[in-house]
Amino acid sequence: MLIDTIVLDDDFQRIDGYWPGHRINTQYASNGALLVEMAEMQAGEPIILNSGNHWIRKSKVDALLAHIRQGLTSFNVTLPDGSSHTAMWDYGNQPLQAEYLTRETYPTANSWMVNVQLRLIKL
Repeated sequence: MLIDTIVLDDDFQRIDGYWPGHRINTQYASNGALLVEMAEMQAGEPIILNSGNHWIRKSKVDALLAHIRQGLTSFNVTLPDGSSHTAMWDYGNQPLQAEYLTRETYPTANSWMVNVQLRLIKL
């Protein structure tokens, strides 16, 4: 798996479910009539990747966090299934969640992380 220039193992699972691709907006007119507008969503499909029980090193998490902090509006992502997409981090939600496998007083770059979750938006 590749996020921009950061190489990750292919053990991440995509857990975002199915994206309907259509959206409706509803509102009431001043006379009380319901106005419904349906549109095909051109972009915005969520990509949520979870490492599950797969462990990655803190150095990779630090690299991902540094990438998130750049505030890029788009970058390339290659998912574990081999598909490539243009995406951005989902800043509306927490783009990166990670937990340590064991509690350490002074974690190093070689410390192991478990249950890393990444949130992106497909453009």
